[in-house]
Amino acid sequence: SFMPRYYDGTKYLVCNTHEGEPGTFKDRDIIRYNPHQLIEGMAIAAYTLGARVGYNYIHGEIWEDYVAFEKALDEARAAGFLGENLFGTSFSFDLYAHHGYGAYICGEETALIESIEGKKGQPRFKPPFPASYGVFGKPTNVNNTESYASIPFILQHGGQVFQDLGVPNSGGTKL
Repeated sequence: SFMPRYYDGTKYLVCNTHEGEPGTFKDRDIIRYNPHQLIEGMAIAAYTLGARVGYNYIHGEIWEDYVAFEKALDEARAAGFLGENLFGTSFSFDLYAHHGYGAYICGEETALIESIEGKKGQPRFKPPFPASYGVFGKPTNVNNTESYASIPFILQHGGQVFQDLGVPNSGGTKL
């Protein structure tokens, strides 16, 4: 709801798979064992938001998982799930893996955006927020790996089913 609905230009979608906290591996496991669920979730989010380009910012120290995600992107492109005029519509979405540098600060959304743009990964002053001034100064939705990967399940089974999977007062699943 924060992104400009009728923006006449390129919007971006960014997935934060940086996961710089010591001992955390949930994002790595998603891109290692089920990368297509994340790709599908990001494509659905892009369609919903009208985003044309997406980046999955992957922590710099998990090279093998980065390569696995790149392979999944190639498979998705070959199957026609990413690219131009998807499914015979005017909707186009390109998704790229971006290998981070391993700096803990790049887990912060604006530092991550700076890194995607090829700059030193340092947080930006807010406002403006990424929803209005994000990647390359364009409206950008930034979310985490687990959230995007949950989208296909929620659409297939419904929000209530997803919420009921969690413990009371904390709906949904958490890895």
